[in-house]
Amino acid sequence: MEILLFILLIGVWAAFVVPAFVNSRREAYLNATTREPVRSVDSPLPDARAAAARAQILARRKAALIGLVVLVVGTLAGAILTGSTVLLAATLVADVALAGYVAILLTIKQHQQSTIGVRPAQRSDEVRVVSR
Repeated sequence: MEILLFILLIGVWAAFVVPAFVNSRREAYLNATTREPVRSVDSPLPDARAAAARAQILARRKAALIGLVVLVVGTLAGAILTGSTVLLAATLVADVALAGYVAILLTIKQHQQSTIGVRPAQRSDEVRVVSR
């Protein structure tokens, strides 16, 4: 029974980690080969309060992610060291929670990227600054 749970645990990890790794490598390659879209010169910059709020949100998300990773590693180490089936089942629950949280974060990121758009130029005689 313990072996089946351990094999299931490895399968869950492989199902979530391998595609995420492949996607992150693909995104890194695409970001390295493409340039950032051109922003209009008169587009507003985010103010200090919005930047501080965003930094606070990112810090909370990072803390939650680190906590879930520590929980997953801790329950897995405990299950391996003690041979406990209950801890192995807890590891599986923690894995599902971590996968769900990562899926939520990716959904938020994708939504933010789709809503952030570059404002098109209003006139053809506008000057645009492009870095090379």
